[in-house]
Amino acid sequence: MANRIPHTLGLHGPSAAVDTGQSSSSGRRAPAVESLRRGESATAVAGGVNLNLVPDSTLARNGSAPCPPDGLSYTFDARANGYVRGEGGAFVVLKPLHAALADGDLVYCVLHGSAMNNDGTTEGLTVPSPAGQQDVLRQAYERAQVPAEQVQYLELHGTGTRRWAT
Repeated sequence: MANRIPHTLGLHGPSAAVDTGQSSSSGRRAPAVESLRRGESATAVAGGVNLNLVPDSTLARNGSAPCPPDGLSYTFDARANGYVRGEGGAFVVLKPLHAALADGDLVYCVLHGSAMNNDGTTEGLTVPSPAGQQDVLRQAYERAQVPAEQVQYLELHGTGTRRWAT
């Protein structure tokens, strides 16, 4: 999809797929912002789609970790015992603020900074590391030069894993 969209829409500039596990769609945003900052792109589109096209992949996981036996996900809750697979897609159009204002675009959000990292070795592939999560938040605040208490929006991902809820 990373190259089909630019081909179909006649877009130029960097185009790449990013695989960061559960955060691939939001993980694409940081490289897009850097492309804008370097002047490689005037406008960037970042996002992704997850489709469960093969029923066998869901059925094979049914009743086993990381899927919860009751079929419910309790992210950030003491009852957390896995996640429920879902489908969806989301994209954002990114521009430098001065360009968006000059073009009369609706501005929903201003990104002052972002960060990406990996939690390294944890109890499981879908189990986040509290220390890793704290580190990436610290990096984002430092890059944005914004104190944590002034942040108005935070995008996050919760797996619903038992370890995270404790």
